[in-house]
Amino acid sequence: MRATIKDIAVATGFSVTTISLVLNGKAHKISDKTKKRILDAAEQMHYRPNQLAVSLVKKRSKTIGLIVPDIANVYFANMARGIDEACREHGFTVILCNTNESHERDVEYINMLADKGADGILYIMAKDSTQEMGLAAVELMEELKMPYVILDRLMEAKCPGIATDHETGGYLAASHLIRLGHRKLACVTGPIGTLADSQRRLRGFLCALREWEIPVRMELICEGSFTPEGGAAAVDQLMKYEFTAIFACNDASAYGVCRRLKEYGKRVPEDVSVVGYDDVLYAEMLEVPLTTVRQKVHAMGMEAVRRLMALIRRESAMERSIIFEPELIVRNSTARVYGEAFSRAGKGEAQPGDRIPSRRGEH
Repeated sequence: MRATIKDIAVATGFSVTTISLVLNGKAHKISDKTKKRILDAAEQMHYRPNQLAVSLVKKRSKTIGLIVPDIANVYFANMARGIDEACREHGFTVILCNTNESHERDVEYINMLADKGADGILYIMAKDSTQEMGLAAVELMEELKMPYVILDRLMEAKCPGIATDHETGGYLAASHLIRLGHRKLACVTGPIGTLADSQRRLRGFLCALREWEIPVRMELICEGSFTPEGGAAAVDQLMKYEFTAIFACNDASAYGVCRRLKEYGKRVPEDVSVVGYDDVLYAEMLEVPLTTVRQKVHAMGMEAVRRLMALIRRESAMERSIIFEPELIVRNSTARVYGEAFSRAGKGEAQPGDRIPSRRGEH
């Protein structure tokens, strides 16, 4: 049995009130000698406060829920790490809820976290969530009076959110390939029908094509699933057409693309240039280090916690989304097409670390 304040009172001979004031740092009128005796006794008896009792008194559990679509995904794992670090700095604990990309589980976890007295929720919605489903989840959190911040997969709605400017990200990827001379560009998207971030990456990609007056070939745009399997399946569809470059809308898809291209006897980047998205840890460890669009995942997680803490403490309202700028990271998976050189005035070859001005509108 853990030691209680009453046990310390019996051991020292002081009142429960005196013990409580000392242990809670409010013993302003109590002598240093008495405080030392009480604190020494508490240490010897291995006293630890009952956090459940504390939360009932303060109406705060010092826990937040993190609802993640797939913790096995390196992107979400990196984000969770940043969130955990930030929570520890604030003295909070994270309850991790993995949904396996299921909206139904999203709802179950929101209700569970409310029942367990979580102080707030960081919510990354499942990829099977439609706009209507996402709004329903937001309405549920608001009905439960649960402070929340939506991470990464923002909806076309005004609610507290942290994300990357995905339209600029797609534009960065396509512009880099175009500057290298590619005109036959394929794109492996994420789930277009549900996730707004997939739509935005594609929108940026298409914007670059239009700006460079390159015809959009719909047969070269394949809907994927943000998985290696989806990337490989897209290559199977694309092999009947001519293309010199592929933009895969996340690094997991890009890995599947590169692996399947090799099975078809195609070399990266000699035969096909490939650009990914996210810049997860293994991107630079692939057989051919991957050119990709970096999301500032760790910083996004830290900022999400900071914003959620402000909402929990009612220090401020979060009236708009915070959008982080992406960055193009050039590695070995892209190369110039000398046989199909293509240039326009003022458009030079992209260099490592290049940034293109934001093209986003309001999210």
